Amino acid sequence: MLRLLIGTGVLLMAVGFGAAGWQYYQTMPAGTGDVAQPSDPAAPVPSQDWLISPSGGLVPQAEALAYLRQDRFHPDRSATILRTARLIELLTQGEKLPDEPYLQVLADICAPKLAENLCKVLTDNLAAECAVNTARVVEGSVDPVQGTAQFRLELVYRLPPEAEPLPDLGAHVLSQTSTVFELDPGAEETRTVEAALSTALAQARAACPDKGLACRVQTLSVEWTPDAPVRLAARIAWLAPLPKGVIPAPPLEPAPGG
Repeated sequence: MLRLLIGTGVLLMAVGFGAAGWQYYQTMPAGTGDVAQPSDPAAPVPSQDWLISPSGGLVPQAEALAYLRQDRFHPDRSATILRTARLIELLTQGEKLPDEPYLQVLADICAPKLAENLCKVLTDNLAAECAVNTARVVEGSVDPVQGTAQFRLELVYRLPPEAEPLPDLGAHVLSQTSTVFELDPGAEETRTVEAALSTALAQARAACPDKGLACRVQTLSVEWTPDAPVRLAARIAWLAPLPKGVIPAPPLEPAPGG
């Protein structure tokens, strides 16, 4: 009888998880690849889909499209937040935490709740539109003693149109750089995960070179745990003139990764 009750409980949790997963799937952006349609049909889309790297080769196509197609969602333009949260904070009023064997399932079902306020941070500071791509609990991270778990949240976003059109792409190279920094725990800019994400956005934009053209934030990541150092990382990309001696020419073969 005990085995029957446990089996029934797991089945009910699985059914609940499946329903929640389907509901979450329905709210995902309509395709996060380059085939996704722009939110603004009137937004200009560059006809060229290749870019030159500073070494003279072709930029991998996924990176090139993530840079060029700023008017639509793209999986290579994302913000990833790795955060720790108390499981009890995921419950609605009157609910209680289930027994230990079901904590992992509960955490996975409720993970999208942790991403609800993060898109607003992006649209307030950088993006024209944002959507939650994935929200999952990290496997094996549930701590039943502390009542906590670690969650991986991924947001995709599109960028607003820039005032100036892109220069001649065949006469420029795509330069990219990554920056990583750590903030002390307890600082005002790391007190909440939203504040940490806002700080990462500010640091990324500040890293754009003065002479760079159309500098864009390609990826962000935040690792946040209460009362612990916060790790922030960002990758930015911009256009620079072709080096001397390099002659622009369209590619004869698809870019790597295309």
